[in-house]
Amino acid sequence: MIDLLLDEGSFSEVGRNSGFGTIDERPVCVYHFKGVFEGCSGEVVDLALKTGVPLIVVLDCEGMRVSFKALSDLAGLVSKLSVASGVIPRITVVSGRCHGSLCYTLGDFVVALKSCELSVVMPDTIKLVTGKDVNVKGDRHSGNVHFLVESEEEASEVVKRLLSYLPLNNMEDPPIAETTDDPARQTEEISGTIPEDPHKVYDVRNVIKTIVDDGDFMEIQPGYAENAVIGFGRLDGVTVGIVANNPMFYAGCIDLKAAEKISKFVRFCDAFNIPVLTLVDTPGFLPDVEQELSGLPKYASKILQAYSEATVPLVTVVLRKAYGPALVAMGSKFVGADIVYAYPNSEFAVIDLDTDAKMLGIAKDEYLKEAGVERALDRGFIDSVIDPKWTRSKIINALRMLETKRKKLPPKKCSTW
Repeated sequence: MIDLLLDEGSFSEVGRNSGFGTIDERPVCVYHFKGVFEGCSGEVVDLALKTGVPLIVVLDCEGMRVSFKALSDLAGLVSKLSVASGVIPRITVVSGRCHGSLCYTLGDFVVALKSCELSVVMPDTIKLVTGKDVNVKGDRHSGNVHFLVESEEEASEVVKRLLSYLPLNNMEDPPIAETTDDPARQTEEISGTIPEDPHKVYDVRNVIKTIVDDGDFMEIQPGYAENAVIGFGRLDGVTVGIVANNPMFYAGCIDLKAAEKISKFVRFCDAFNIPVLTLVDTPGFLPDVEQELSGLPKYASKILQAYSEATVPLVTVVLRKAYGPALVAMGSKFVGADIVYAYPNSEFAVIDLDTDAKMLGIAKDEYLKEAGVERALDRGFIDSVIDPKWTRSKIINALRMLETKRKKLPPKKCSTW
């Protein structure tokens, strides 16, 4: 796997199963675990932190040897990986089995083969205790895995592409890529993509690909919480983290999983100096009792906190509707967005148009004026109403203006939530 990842001839060993090299001529450190985990050294993690380079952990562990040494070494490694959070990008590749280890979940991004097996407790132990056969192949539903791939070759390509968007560490800016895509290119296709009827669905990925350089968008966790889309693209060569509601699923409502997905991604972008573009089209948080009892309020608040604490440039575009608490949560002016644009037909409501109109005792047609962009401008919800064909150029101009943004948070060691 290391040979597939690193530039030919660039690998140098540092201790057992670890070393450093280059990917596309940029430095990285690599840790490779194969077979039974019997213990390890955290030397290469220390090296990655000292030099400020990304760390890639490759796992193919059948399990952990039953010994205090293996357990203490694993705890030491987990501790070092935790310290590295927000300092250097951490990428985990699971190329086979990964049993008895928490290491893989400490990657900012986890790339796993579809045939992989993932568990903290050994499957045999689970069966012994519960009497149930356990299938831990692939990880499509927990959200722990960001990319599921068919082969080690595909995994290495995903890692290389991912790193191309990222800085080496939290003290640097992401690399600028060359592009021939005109920053002033019109995006007229967007008007034909988004239906005027707010109840009709569409795939927001088509809007994203219209906006970014050369239509190149790297989606993260594409099969998890599909009502929210996150990923990396470039605008005029600059890396941008993109967050969007997707009306194709749950009509764009935000559920517990989507809230967690969004908040973690915004925090990652903020940690590594990546501007965040938010595309809003949501009727609100998913109205469901089971969601409420499962922790939706907590995770909904995490979105607000992630945006509120972000110091990177925040640009938001309301594509069609912004209802309820989600109006606030999705990168609004209330939580610190620098620039908020809206399309002419956008709607803003405390709950939804029908319910709002009934509660206020007015006709829906009359309420449409109250929920329109002109009133949103008056209330300070948005900065400007834009024609969809100028979406790309407007966002690029906003990001250029925000390059020198400075935001200082109150002195503190860390957030408590």
